[in-house]
Amino acid sequence: MKRTLKLTSTILLFSIILLIGIAYYFSGLVLYPKVRCNPDHHVYCQGPKELGLDFQEVTITTEDKLNLVSYWIPTKQPQGTIIMVHGHGGQRNEGLRFAPSLNKAGFNLLLLSLRRNHGGYATMGGLEQKDVDAALTYLKSKGETKIGIFGFSMGSATSIIAMAKHKEIKAGLFSSGYGSAMDVLIESAKRDFGIPYYPLIPFVKWMLDYRSGINMDTVRPIDHIAEIHPRPLAIFHCKMDDYVDYHHAEDLYAKAKEPKSVWAPECNRHERIWNFNPKEAEARAVKFFKENLK
Repeated sequence: MKRTLKLTSTILLFSIILLIGIAYYFSGLVLYPKVRCNPDHHVYCQGPKELGLDFQEVTITTEDKLNLVSYWIPTKQPQGTIIMVHGHGGQRNEGLRFAPSLNKAGFNLLLLSLRRNHGGYATMGGLEQKDVDAALTYLKSKGETKIGIFGFSMGSATSIIAMAKHKEIKAGLFSSGYGSAMDVLIESAKRDFGIPYYPLIPFVKWMLDYRSGINMDTVRPIDHIAEIHPRPLAIFHCKMDDYVDYHHAEDLYAKAKEPKSVWAPECNRHERIWNFNPKEAEARAVKFFKENLK
């Protein structure tokens, strides 16, 4: 009997240790994604100079003392300024696909580099709020008042929450975003690794909370998007997105209040709407900001 009890206790302890180890590994994939420029995705990996754009590198310091080295792309006779917020594992260059057309249309651009690239870690839109806070402080110090925001994937989730909080953001375009950080992580775990919710996901969530210092259940853009009203918003999302399922766009759109719009072309790769149809993607982005950033 004692031997059986000891064996059972040993197996249980081993199982818990194994679960914690696996949870630590998977939480690391979220917090510390590999950062690289993928030419097939981001296209422009050499910076604004590759597009012949005038730019400066500017350092934006966050409340928690991270120095975010970002791109500032000014324009002559600006109609407004747009903060461009990249995705998970991305870099400041992610917005460059839209930069020439938006800049030519009369918008200053701040291509914000998020904390993962500067000694911090990724939190799916949680602590990235501090990065947007710092960007807004920087723009206000320059006298900018007509400010819009354009987010990509995790940057979209970040931008939704930030716009709900900051009334000075006049218009928001959210591309390939998600309604809940944990929901999209649970969906990707099942799809990409065949991992069911129990028993691993609760351990991963606990480990994420412990290592990040925040409750990942609170990173829910869907709970905030209605607060953007009456300011205008637009949602872009590939209808067959292979990472963030299209239902996230539908759910966000349903929760949002007017004025709102959605564009869902028949593309099937995550955050590659521009790559699928550059001309229409640029035209829609320019039209949205020209009509709404006033």
